[in-house]
Amino acid sequence: MTGEPPLRVAHLDTGRTWRGGQAQVLLLLRALAVRGVVQRLLAPQGPLLERAQAEGFAVERWAPRTEWDVFAAARARALLRAFRADVAHCHSAHAHATGVPAARWAGVPAALVARRVDFRVRTHLLSRLKYALRVDRYLCISEGVRAAMRASGIADEKLAVVPSGVDMEEVRAAGRRPAPRLRELAGLAPDAEVVGTVASLAPHKNHVLLLEAAREVLAHRPRAHFVWLGEGECRRALERRRRELSLEDRVHMLGFREDALALMTQFDVFALSSYLEGLCTSLLDAQALGVPIVATAVGGVPEVVSDGRTGRLVHALEPAAMARAIVEALAEPALRAAWASQARTSVEAFGIERTAERTLAVYRDVLGPRRAPA
Repeated sequence: MTGEPPLRVAHLDTGRTWRGGQAQVLLLLRALAVRGVVQRLLAPQGPLLERAQAEGFAVERWAPRTEWDVFAAARARALLRAFRADVAHCHSAHAHATGVPAARWAGVPAALVARRVDFRVRTHLLSRLKYALRVDRYLCISEGVRAAMRASGIADEKLAVVPSGVDMEEVRAAGRRPAPRLRELAGLAPDAEVVGTVASLAPHKNHVLLLEAAREVLAHRPRAHFVWLGEGECRRALERRRRELSLEDRVHMLGFREDALALMTQFDVFALSSYLEGLCTSLLDAQALGVPIVATAVGGVPEVVSDGRTGRLVHALEPAAMARAIVEALAEPALRAAWASQARTSVEAFGIERTAERTLAVYRDVLGPRRAPA
């Protein structure tokens, strides 16, 4: 409405490292700012806070030590009241448990929670308590996530699907930046076939499946190598399993890389082996960059990758199926090129602009006549 004051949104996140969730928060900050939304970020000291501050966003250091940190809730309440927020948008599990009570305590008209993973909730007492909090809407990043929430007993009217998005121009520009030659960086022969993965070394990403699949892939494609970009809590266990399978010279863990997108353009195939996955923005990056995909058909992945048209999908937890799909992709360059060509078009539906517009629509729907902040 003409003359209406700008919407005021506080974003609450508790991630201390840089993962997909933190990237989504920063992209949303940028896209909503263009649309005139006044915003403030509450987050711990870390990459998200530092990058947002460097880009000129208003930030406050906020670092709950647990999901039920009363002192952090009190600080959030004071910050939300001082900011006069219309919306408190909680982006992580700890932010949900601590930020929603703070928002209610502060009299914020609307409290929303981003839901990025597709596992069931309300499976134990603390989870039941958390999901009993008065949340106006859960923003599910895929239909797969919404289905998991619905199966957990969350009321349908509390659920909205707002897919994650990427900045297509930024991704493609990053893919064109100068970067080391990936094969030289990993110590590979120039004609090596690279099966790459960009993902945190976290349990649900299930890199073990790729290790189990690797031996069968190598039996058919002796020039194949697996290159992983990402860091995480499973690194030591994965290194141990890699040794047990005698794959030290075939599976290369290069850690977190700022130039991951430029290195990704040098993959022959992008492989994702998750057994749980909300959506996976690395798949969107790969599609925007023209990298063919083999992935497990879990969570929101089938909403990104259409089997046989924009990539290949396989059943989760089946190393043999993953191996066959990777061998197929490596053996057929024309098939890979066709997948990549189709995906360059389909991925446009996941631009961050659409994410921002759908997020704004949910804000407005929830606020309705309650627009005026307390």
